[in-house]
Amino acid sequence: DLPLECDPLKTPYKVYLQSIKNFLEQDACNQLLKAASEKSGGEVGLNGINEIIVRAEKHGALYHPASIELVLEEGRVKFGLNVAVSETGRAWLKKEFSIIQKINTRCKLPFLPEVYFFDDQENMSFLLEEWFDGYHEFHLSMTESGKQFMKLWAFGSGYKYLSLEKSFEIYRKASKILTLYYDINDFSQIYPWHHAAGDFIARVEDGGI
Repeated sequence: DLPLECDPLKTPYKVYLQSIKNFLEQDACNQLLKAASEKSGGEVGLNGINEIIVRAEKHGALYHPASIELVLEEGRVKFGLNVAVSETGRAWLKKEFSIIQKINTRCKLPFLPEVYFFDDQENMSFLLEEWFDGYHEFHLSMTESGKQFMKLWAFGSGYKYLSLEKSFEIYRKASKILTLYYDINDFSQIYPWHHAAGDFIARVEDGGI
């Protein structure tokens, strides 16, 4: 019965989770199975799914993202599910689906998630999309000594500050992504965005970024 964080409508978690279940089960799970087959590279049927794990991942001003993990006979397939409850969030999610589809079709680049299917239900909107495993948000943060560093929100392994070298490399690659998606013919670009609002995610390993 607890309400979703950041939700002015105070939607209970049980309604949120039941609505996700209804979304996944629609049309005899055909849309979900189609996405799973595309992601895994092989035909996935209902009999090949041992378990579906739904996790509420975080909450924001517009969306309440969850992860959808399918435990298959051989391996696992994981998706991101953006869920919008407010009227503003629902309108933006529908627009986002259309824009990402258009950009991915035009640019053929791997930096935006694949979007599989969108649906408007009575009280919520849903967008099933690619999950970037091992990638995390990063934000500017103050240390106890009062210095500002970039902090990686590595859920599971803990928050950690990044070196100046790794921080610069993240900004360099973010700039590269924005440049690659910039259309010099009609000046279309990814906008608005913010370097420290979760608009970019990074995978930081010992060998690099």
